[in-house]
Amino acid sequence: MVKYTLTITNKEDNQNFSYSLQLNQNQEDNPQLIFNHEIISSIKTQLETKSLATINQYQLQQIINSWIEDIKEGYRLTPITIKLKSMLDEKIKLLIDSGNQEIPNFIEPDLENIEPTGGVLPPLSSIFSF
Repeated sequence: MVKYTLTITNKEDNQNFSYSLQLNQNQEDNPQLIFNHEIISSIKTQLETKSLATINQYQLQQIINSWIEDIKEGYRLTPITIKLKSMLDEKIKLLIDSGNQEIPNFIEPDLENIEPTGGVLPPLSSIFSF
């Protein structure tokens, strides 16, 4: 059995994440047969967990197709650089929060104790009648 490794590099932060498969001679000759729904789902889950990023269906299909081609050609290491969106960014888009819509109670200011003590301005109580 031969070990084949897929290495994903995130363009955003240049971090690397890998996933490996052990393939026998028959699987090496027909790699498209091993990439069933379970394997593809496992790849997606592990890469998303390691990278804390989301991998959409189009990106996943590109990754799998590239890996299949490299396995067919005999490459044991498949490096792929791709731009991944942060899971946090994706989850913020799903956030629904209308905020606090209550109008706060109005507090009238106490202007009695802030009048000038001298000068040409009249006391505020003579200007504003309460």
